[in-house]
Amino acid sequence: MFLFFFTISCLGFKSSGQRVIGDCTITFQVSAGAGSIDSNAIRNAYKKLYISGGKALTEISFNGFEQQTIYNENNGNVYILYEMSGDKYMRILTKEEWMAQYDNYKDAKTELLDGTSNMLGYACKQARITLKDGTKLSVLYTPELKTTVAENPYEFKNINGLVLKYEAVVQDKYRITYTASKIDFNPVPVEKFSIPKSGYRILNNTH
Repeated sequence: MFLFFFTISCLGFKSSGQRVIGDCTITFQVSAGAGSIDSNAIRNAYKKLYISGGKALTEISFNGFEQQTIYNENNGNVYILYEMSGDKYMRILTKEEWMAQYDNYKDAKTELLDGTSNMLGYACKQARITLKDGTKLSVLYTPELKTTVAENPYEFKNINGLVLKYEAVVQDKYRITYTASKIDFNPVPVEKFSIPKSGYRILNNTH
């Protein structure tokens, strides 16, 4: 993203008081509210976000299920890799198909709230996002940091900073929370974003 006329180092740079990060790995702890879902389903669950230049990879793992979503600003496709019980699958989406999956985020209402806190040494602000279907996201973000490419350009598009914690509440009942526990600013190996050439069954987008 944002042209490759220079390489953004893992130290990033500052613009208007905001440090833009070109390489980082963010680890999130995953938890569920009481009664939301079977706690065993997300035992030892984690989410990792890898950023390198214009590429983003989201890795989610829980209860024997693994999913990776690979997004490249300079490539028209999004690759979603699944692994469960030894079986491997891949979906290849155009940007239009991927955007269609997030239609619920279209026209989402974002409310910036009063109040501040601190996470991982960064000053954070609060926001509330309400989706078309009524799902609510409570967001904690730091305006001190921003990545060169968003994990998902549709989810937090109105948040000017790096989201370090968010909680989704669906139908006022199901609650799941992602909390950043570590940010690693070391360069992410380019191989991390390689698309497998074999070993995966390709799913068409009607599945």
